[in-house]
This record gives sequence, C-alpha cells and structure tokens, in this order.
Amino acid sequence: MPIGIRFEGNRRDPYRNFNFVVKFGNTEVAACRKMSGLDATVNVVEFRAGNSMHTNVERSPGRVEYQAVTLESGKTNDLAFEEWANMLITNETRTTRPADPGFRRDVTIEVRDVDGTPALKYILYKAWVTKYTAISDLAGDGNDTIIETLEVTHEGFDRLPVQAGGGADEEEAAAE
Repeated sequence: MPIGIRFEGNRRDPYRNFNFVVKFGNTEVAACRKMSGLDATVNVVEFRAGNSMHTNVERSPGRVEYQAVTLESGKTNDLAFEEWANMLITNETRTTRPADPGFRRDVTIEVRDVDGTPALKYILYKAWVTKYTAISDLAGDGNDTIIETLEVTHEGFDRLPVQAGGGADEEEAAAE
C-alpha cells in the first residue's frame, strides 16, 4: 500500500451516508442532500450449442451496464447543475450538438467521515445529464426546501485512494 494512503484495517463501524461532497473537476458544486447509489450490472449471455448432449444452458458474463445516478440539491444561486443540464436540453436551438468534452465530464463523489475528513472517493467517468428538474413541487402551505434534481448517465466508476489527513490525492495535486 502506498505511503500516505489512509487505511483503517481495524475499523469496525461502517462509514455514514450523510456527509458527502460532489465535485466537477476540483470544484465543489451544489450542497447535495441526496444521491442514488453507484450500481454496475454484468449482463448474462446464455448459449446452448445445437450438438450439446446436455439440456442446460451455458452462461457467460456479458456487457457491463452502469445505472444512472440521481443527485438532489437544495436550489441556490449556484448554476453548475443548470448550466451543465442546459448544454443538451437547449440543444434544439443549435444546429449541431456540443462537442463531447463540452457536455461529458468526470464527476467526483467524496464521502466524508464523521469528523469531516475524506474517507471514500469515487469518480464517475464521461458523465452527462439525461434528466433535469429545475425546481421541485411548490405548495402555498409547504414548508420544504426547493430541490433541484439531476440524473446523470456515465460510462463507469472507480474508487480512488484517499490520503491520510484528508489532503488531495496525487491526481488532484497534479491538476493544480
């Protein structure tokens, strides 16, 4: 294990799900209140040869699919979600689609420990917005926060190392 990487081999309690940050690049965006889970599914390919003496079907791993991630944030003056969503939503006014680097981006999810130090870090690769809800339902007798929702499709995710003490990892340090 690389020096400086935080590893708590004797940790008994699992991490809590209530303290996390969403980043576009190195910039923290929107105070998200909720995020759906990171899911990957390996499809099953079934095959049976015509000359097989057995009646059972053979199974092999097929393509991997990554489910969309939904991010919910309290509506603020931060335009990061809205501007990203509008890159494709307002596409009807353009004659061409934005270049891939424009609407696809890597999104980092950083889970913080109870004391606020980074504990887990995941990156969603080549993510883009598939659904955007600008504001949640409004009610004259309501007492809720207005919520902005973003559904993001991506092409996979990885868990990244987190340095001891919550400092930036090598990838972030190189980007600065």
